[in-house]
Order: sequence, then C-alpha cells, then structure tokens
Amino acid sequence: MIQSAGPMGYLYFGALYVIAEVLAIPALPLTASSGYLFGLVGGTTVVICSATIAAGISFLLGRTFLRKWVEELLGDNAKFKAIDSAIGREGFKIILLLRLSPIFPFAISNYLYGITSVPFWEYLGASMLGFLPGTIAYVYGGGQLGSLVDGGDGGGLPWYGYALGLVAVAATIKLVGDIATKAVAEIEPGIMEEQEWD
Repeated sequence: MIQSAGPMGYLYFGALYVIAEVLAIPALPLTASSGYLFGLVGGTTVVICSATIAAGISFLLGRTFLRKWVEELLGDNAKFKAIDSAIGREGFKIILLLRLSPIFPFAISNYLYGITSVPFWEYLGASMLGFLPGTIAYVYGGGQLGSLVDGGDGGGLPWYGYALGLVAVAATIKLVGDIATKAVAEIEPGIMEEQEWD
C-alpha cells in the first residue's frame, strides 16, 4: 500500500513512524523496512525526518505536560543525574554522544531529555546528527535483505554476501556505540553506574 501511494507513501510512513516513537513502540522494524520501501536515500530521509519530529514532540511533552510523570519515573536515578550534570556543561556534545550510545532506550530518552537544561533546538540538532549512522546502516541492511527476499540480485551478491554485510553493519553500530559510551563516561563517570529503572 505505501509503495503504491507514490509521494504520499512517505507521508503515511512518516506519520506511522512518529506515532510509534511517541508511544515508545520500538521503531527498528520500520527503520529497516524503509530501505526496502524507499531505497537508501529515500528511506534514510523519511526515517531521519520522522525520528527527529518524534524526538521533538516527546521532548516537549516531557518538558511540559508529562514533566511530573518523567520526574517520578526518574526518582533518584544516579545515572540520569550524572547525565543532567554533563548536559548542563556540554549539551550538544553530550546529546550527540548519547544518541550514538545505547545507554538509554531511544524512545523513552526523548521524554527524559525534556527535563534537562538543554535548549530545544540544540537537542534537536544533536539528535538528528546522532541518528544518522545507525539509520543509514539499518535502512541499507533492510533494503538489501528485502531485495534478497524478493528474489532480486540486490547488487549481485550471493546469500552469504548479505549475511556478511549484515554482520558488518551490526559490528559497525556496536563499535560506534561503544566509542560514544566511552566518551560519555570520560566526560561524566557517574553515567556508567549501574542503576535499576522502576
């Protein structure tokens, strides 16, 4: 249906993506499927735009209407206090690194950042940049996998070429995440303390 909708397909897909993210429904399957539906450039564009819009909406909700709920959710979370302290000093840099790092679940973190001191536009810009590496990797992987499933040659690779490609994508994402996590920990060591979420 989305493919046959032409340009409106991007709008339908984007709306679905924004709703999923705002409701904290994991959007990784949508990210991967965008590569199959729209190709690398189209899929990356629609996902980056949608994820950024969803991040902005959730951030503003966390800063206003849902602020009390977010504060209750956090309670005395030492890890988040450390993050808030680091954001107060280096907002853009810390948000960018946190977007590259798997320290917090993506969807819920949008609400959490709403109660920090980071300015909205700084948060949005850092988030958009931080989304790029993982988004490109997942969109590309989803597009190649979809092509293989459809029986296309997807670039003329044998099946094991796709398997190795997917392993390389996963390894790259993990490497970038590990580097970002280490960088955040060096800036604010308390971020890496073990902390249970209620």
